[in-house]
Amino acid sequence: MKSSWLVVDDSLRVSGDGLELQIRLPWYRALPLSTVDIGELRINGELIDPAKVTLTVNDKRRPVGDLSALYEEYWYVLDSGYLRFPYTEAKKDAKLELDVTVTLYPPYIPGVPFRNNYKHTMRAN
Repeated sequence: MKSSWLVVDDSLRVSGDGLELQIRLPWYRALPLSTVDIGELRINGELIDPAKVTLTVNDKRRPVGDLSALYEEYWYVLDSGYLRFPYTEAKKDAKLELDVTVTLYPPYIPGVPFRNNYKHTMRAN
């Protein structure tokens, strides 16, 4: 089992016609959603269309492309986020290689991005 600051172990779930992945804010304090960039998301090497990826934080589900405008909405470090995305080959118990990149741009450290990458094989629940 691989542990990560970004992806919660064994959290990949089949959800409808796609997958859902539990992630955590890889930072030491809350950040505005506008400072969170969900970068590339790949499953078994296949790039998932960013326009079809959503993030649920604070019980609100939003397209990841809308995060940059949410400077008054915060993601707290003790709260999980949930990435949801379509994947037609989603099946329970399938082993899938995940490759997720999240870059943070803390407002109090201008010009210094913090890139976080997670690449690991996980079984879908």
